[in-house]
Amino acid sequence: MNVSSYFKNIIHRFNQSEFYQNIASLFTGMFISRMVPFVFALAIARLYAPEEFGYFALYLTIASALSIVSTGKYEKAIILVDEAHERKQIISFAQRINSAVNLAALVVVVAIILLIKSEDDQKLNLLLVPFYSYFFSSIQLIRNLYISKKQFRQLSILEIGRAILTGVLQCAFFVFPASGLFLGAVAAQMITFFGFSLKINEASLFRFGKFKPEEKVLAKRYIKFPKFSILSEVMNFISSQLPIFLFKPFFGDKMLGLYSFSHRYISTPVQLLSVSISSVYIQNAKSLNENPDTLANSTFSLFRKQVILGIIPFTILGFWGEQIFSLIFGAEWAFSGYLAQLISPWLFFVMLGSPLSAILIVKEKQHVSMWYNILMLIARATSLLIGGLILKDVVSTIVLYSFTGLVFFAFLTIYSLFLAGVNLKHAILYLLKMMLLIVPFAVIKIWLLK
Repeated sequence: MNVSSYFKNIIHRFNQSEFYQNIASLFTGMFISRMVPFVFALAIARLYAPEEFGYFALYLTIASALSIVSTGKYEKAIILVDEAHERKQIISFAQRINSAVNLAALVVVVAIILLIKSEDDQKLNLLLVPFYSYFFSSIQLIRNLYISKKQFRQLSILEIGRAILTGVLQCAFFVFPASGLFLGAVAAQMITFFGFSLKINEASLFRFGKFKPEEKVLAKRYIKFPKFSILSEVMNFISSQLPIFLFKPFFGDKMLGLYSFSHRYISTPVQLLSVSISSVYIQNAKSLNENPDTLANSTFSLFRKQVILGIIPFTILGFWGEQIFSLIFGAEWAFSGYLAQLISPWLFFVMLGSPLSAILIVKEKQHVSMWYNILMLIARATSLLIGGLILKDVVSTIVLYSFTGLVFFAFLTIYSLFLAGVNLKHAILYLLKMMLLIVPFAVIKIWLLK
């Protein structure tokens, strides 16, 4: 079969598959929502200094960490239930936890602000942390409700609206340099939540009081989510955000800002694909869980398409990231592009493994995910400490950190394929064959260096 026939066959199968049409529908909306930050980045890179972007990354990291525990991870259980009344009870239970956790966090934050001395802008950023956590977690409940009901168009609209609001408000608040980025993000989350919660019967603004008996029954049924998933995601989050906390003491605010800018905007397409694919794949895997052969074939087909979709863009980024960033964002951000080159192999395997890992939820392997993330945190922390304390070089540190991520996400990809029943030999051989496409780009790179 020649190349033309091969791609025509792929397009034909795509047009005949509801599964891939759902991915395409969600991908289109998610693509637009993820392109919006790129557009606004052109303005943000000129309105804010790297140091101010570093402050934003720090407080966003703290707020995102708090949001991991805000709902007890019960938002994932929404996807696994089919009955409307059960979804409503899970959402109600999760919102009660969300309200209580972030109210307690707000009390702690106010106490900290009263006790410590800091700049007013930093006090505002700290005060905003529980609000971002609450509204972000609430939106996650709405997102998973849409996924459970296969309302991917509504999910796309939500993501596009939130992205546009975030960009507009972050640009509008540039008059508050130290807090404008985070203030814009919080305001966007709040407006998005209120706008969409009014359209959903299952969503509520605030939940207090005692848990209902039927809510307790469902909470016990899905106890693995708070039991394993909270710790698992905390470990995963910390390991992925370790550079945010360690770059400042090791390499200073500017390097923190340059890395944060690089990771944020290069990981955006990865997040786009991961969210689009995993949101549809988890529904498909749940329905095919009792049909192993069909699940295996569907998963292997998805894996092949992921490889085709990612191999060329990440190869180009890996060879010419510095030039691309310099051209798009300006010479000031050229080093961010160089860092993007270093992390591109890792992010390629994130693109492969992250969506497929949804099979761990379907197979209820939360304990495996927990231990995986614990080990990855240890390995990543070790790589950053070696880079910062021994090598004392930012490039070497990023190389070590990226390589560690590559190894772990390659394993996650293989394990997910194994759980889905895919023939691992066929999958690995296919990946190696497709990686031959890198050779022509390597030749061009070497030729240009002469």
